[in-house]
Amino acid sequence: MHNANLKLIREKHAQLDKLLPKLNADAWLIPCREENDRAAPLLAGFDTIGETILIFTRKGKKIAIVTDYDQQDARATGVYDEVIPCSKGFAKPLRETIASLNLKTFAMNFSEDDALMDGLSYGLLLRLKKLLDLPDFESRLVSSQSILEPLRAQKSPEEIRRIREAIRITETILKEVDAFIRPGMSERQIVTFIKERQREHGTSSSFGDGANVMAGRYGIGHRSATDKPITPGDTLLIDIGCYYGGYTSDIQRAYYFLDKEDDAPARVKKRFKVGQTAMHMAISAIKPGKRGYEIDAIARYYQEENGITPFPHALGHQIGRTIHDGGSLLAPIGPRYGQRGNVPLEVDEVYTVEPVVHGHTDKEGCPIGVEQDVLITETGAEVLSTPQDQLILVG
Repeated sequence: MHNANLKLIREKHAQLDKLLPKLNADAWLIPCREENDRAAPLLAGFDTIGETILIFTRKGKKIAIVTDYDQQDARATGVYDEVIPCSKGFAKPLRETIASLNLKTFAMNFSEDDALMDGLSYGLLLRLKKLLDLPDFESRLVSSQSILEPLRAQKSPEEIRRIREAIRITETILKEVDAFIRPGMSERQIVTFIKERQREHGTSSSFGDGANVMAGRYGIGHRSATDKPITPGDTLLIDIGCYYGGYTSDIQRAYYFLDKEDDAPARVKKRFKVGQTAMHMAISAIKPGKRGYEIDAIARYYQEENGITPFPHALGHQIGRTIHDGGSLLAPIGPRYGQRGNVPLEVDEVYTVEPVVHGHTDKEGCPIGVEQDVLITETGAEVLSTPQDQLILVG
């Protein structure tokens, strides 16, 4: 196993060791096959292609029941007390392990409101119910969300290093984009260039088709790039994320295409300034213990004060192994996001902050994309990406 991957898996297990005593069941079971559970890579240390079950008890014992051909990789991690190879599925060794450890209750990966915590498939649940044949099996189950959520959210040093590198690569590509774009190009041409640069830098897009590249005078949203030429007077938004070592970035940049002028119009610059100021105000307010809805409200209120309809989405989401890394949000409390904005922020979580200035109608004005990635520290927030101080002018 590569040293960096070994370091990563051992760091995550050190975090797990601190969480297991708080487990609200006798053991946490993670059954998986064909990498179906997105929580497994956090802890497994090997690809869970064959039928696998990981067992972590509240008392700290760690067991991996794996296919014969995975046993060497599982042992190489050094994190399991016992690795049990099996050639005929995990049914028999799982029953024996549960009996020997006298396990009565089980935490498993299911959640009503967070897809990244909801890795237990219905088929695997039925399989476990059948092969264990325990009375009132489903009444013995609880969600693992209370332990999986902080494990996923709070990044280890190696995870943070990888996110920093993903951001560095992304910003390098954005500098190359700055030198490439010209009036008359289409969104599709810019996307194609970004994809070429991602391949050259040995990375891939975190979402969309290389990046979300959107130009126009109003309107914004995640959509496919078009072949329509970008014309003078348009703004251009590039929303881009790249992977490094399985971890991602997520950054936006805003451009203005000059129309026989030396600078962007005052109305465009005002919208850019309002977006940037709202972002910096929100970042300055971030501290451990603050709740996501409080940070969201700062940026939302500032935009309203300045005559702009606030962004219709959360101010920010976590990033990590995925572009939306689950857990708490910088978001209002309500039907769309539930209580995910009512959770205290914790040290070593990484969030986007993106009070995008939307152009809902042609009368309201042009869209402006602003988004940075921040790490929560003991004293506040460290901005991991490089804030855009002014509109990038093209032409």
